[in-house]
Amino acid sequence: MPKLILMEHPGKTRQVLLGPHETKIGRASTNDIVIDVNQVSRVHASIMVGPAFVTLKDLGSRNGTFVNGVKVETLVLANGDSIRIGECEMRFLANDQEYSQIDALRLLTVPGLLIDIDGDAPRVGQKR
Repeated sequence: MPKLILMEHPGKTRQVLLGPHETKIGRASTNDIVIDVNQVSRVHASIMVGPAFVTLKDLGSRNGTFVNGVKVETLVLANGDSIRIGECEMRFLANDQEYSQIDALRLLTVPGLLIDIDGDAPRVGQKR
């Protein structure tokens, strides 16, 4: 089952399993993932898990949704993608591997892990 590892504040992480439904992200308490900071819109973005792809969609937020440092409106996520909404950093994991909080922190802070070292990964908007 796909999941997100969220790092809302330095040292504070949590895992969120993404079910086969739309997961809403935002500041309002009615969202599935609540990020209570001013830079996040009340209903900021959504993630839809489909049979073959997981899609991230910005829902007209004021400050934008970023994947691997690039502002996006809609994007099919790939394993390991870094998502930033406000001050919250997230890592998308497409596999079923379990991660402890320590592993999650390590994944989010390893230098070079968020960039394409070889330069052969497609750019945002290109087919993977």
